[in-house]
Amino acid sequence: MFRIFLLSVFVVALLMVTSPANGHTVFKKELTKKYPKSRVSCELCHLKGKPKDERNEFGELFFQKMKDQNLSKQWEAFGENAEGKTKFEKETMLPAFVKVLEEVKTMKNKEGVAYDSLIAEAKLPGLKVKKPGAKSADDDEDEDDDDKADKGKESAKKDDKDK
Repeated sequence: MFRIFLLSVFVVALLMVTSPANGHTVFKKELTKKYPKSRVSCELCHLKGKPKDERNEFGELFFQKMKDQNLSKQWEAFGENAEGKTKFEKETMLPAFVKVLEEVKTMKNKEGVAYDSLIAEAKLPGLKVKKPGAKSADDDEDEDDDDKADKGKESAKKDDKDK
């Protein structure tokens, strides 16, 4: 009985680690495409170590401009339908994000510096100049959702090999 309990705990933990990253990963990937010399982490919009609904100044600008669209709720409504989520990300979330990004880039922070230059120069939290030789957009040291999902997948593959 105890073994069944342990196995259940392990399966639940594995599912939590390997569940798809939230829909906002699409935003991170788009920023990485637009600014290929920078590494982008979740801290560009979110406060490190805080719940994802707590945002920094930059993230709050996006939230205020996008909140009425309820994109997260719509994305979550797809449940386990990965194909539906991917289509929604491409056709709805990404265009909305790009539109707001263009607006935000023209705005200035509290110090009066335009966000466009802060992004281009990687002078915002969550942006770093990519190290020479970095292999991928997520070849970084942050603790974002992509890293956790990748670690979960690696762990699952290792467990399968051990069986």
